[in-house]
Amino acid sequence: MPKPSDEGTDAGYTFIGPAVQKRTKTLQNGITLAAYHKTGVIVSENPHSPWRHATLFVQGTTVSDRVGRVTHDAALCESTDADGDLTWSVLWRAAGGLSTLQLIVGTGKWEGISGQGEMSGIVRSRADDYVMPKWVINWQVNRETGQDLSAPIEAGKYTDHDRGLSFHGPHIPELTRELANGITLIVSNQSGVLISENPEAKSPRNYATNFDRGTTIKVGDRTLGDIMLLEDTDPDGDVVWLVHIWWYGKGPGTYQFIGGTGKWDGITGEGRTLGMLRPRTDDHYMLRSEMHWKIDREK
Repeated sequence: MPKPSDEGTDAGYTFIGPAVQKRTKTLQNGITLAAYHKTGVIVSENPHSPWRHATLFVQGTTVSDRVGRVTHDAALCESTDADGDLTWSVLWRAAGGLSTLQLIVGTGKWEGISGQGEMSGIVRSRADDYVMPKWVINWQVNRETGQDLSAPIEAGKYTDHDRGLSFHGPHIPELTRELANGITLIVSNQSGVLISENPEAKSPRNYATNFDRGTTIKVGDRTLGDIMLLEDTDPDGDVVWLVHIWWYGKGPGTYQFIGGTGKWDGITGEGRTLGMLRPRTDDHYMLRSEMHWKIDREK
């Protein structure tokens, strides 16, 4: 593997506003899924940090049990630095655990970024509805791979495999941001259903509904790609979250499992898009994909 050309260890805090609730869904098993947006800024003392002088936009879901106690939080965090270069990271917190961070993708000087970290504690309490949680993260930038996500999946790392179909609707825009460097960020959501090619498959994406949120990146009339948080709910009410990255014209889209509830607690894995099943005359899509995963109850 080529060595990264840039790397660092950062610590700081986010100064973030309250959750703006976008959608709430209570399942028959008593759990409630609350989709939200948050905005704020990230403070880092490292002048070379991807989060130096960065604004923050978060799209996520909290899971609450029957008595209203929050048990899980899954979110896609989008940061924009002063030059208009972006990073996306995933925040994940399961019941009783730390809030973990995973840097997954970036643009401009942050193309090829990856990293791991966590959030814990607060800088200070506040009288208003903002919070100031601390974070620490290790990151690296591999400029030789950049946005190339075409590396084959190591199927031997996983115990389960499935192929299936996402039958979903169009992107429904929620807001648009025009950056001074010519990049347009379109935040949107889409919904649909997931069906396995194997009717008997014990897959998190079989007979599941999906609710996806994320950002489409454009320059002028050209669409560069999508960074999405996928939320799949199976017939039993158990949920998995994935992050989906697709740079158009640069190979298939990729998937990475973030975590899950119920029978999918401890899930890890990855996947690829397999192209459209067939063209349609309406505004829906029939996208085939394959997934590899395993369940680690120790996670």
